[in-house]
Amino acid sequence: MSINFQVEFKKSNGNQHVNPRGDFDGSAAWELIKVLHEQYDGRGQVYIETSNLRELCPFGCSTFQCGLNRKHLPADRLIFKGEKGVDMAPKGSNVIESFPKHR
Repeated sequence: MSINFQVEFKKSNGNQHVNPRGDFDGSAAWELIKVLHEQYDGRGQVYIETSNLRELCPFGCSTFQCGLNRKHLPADRLIFKGEKGVDMAPKGSNVIESFPKHR
């Protein structure tokens, strides 16, 4: 695992909440996949917060999208929060982008 990458994980109300932090390269993608495959119990949604990711490597995004076991964790159960989710999200998953508040 990259020394610049960490994954925080918690369960709440039947859903999983994942907060990866740091640079998202190929090894970080595999670490995130490992956590998701180990922790997902077949129920609820998986929310992935992307705001704490610094740099997204295209190879990391591709590795993540291709490496997920869709039979174990269907893409429609993944919800990415934040603008970086657009680049990370596998086809069939959902992205909730944050918009700045206007006054």
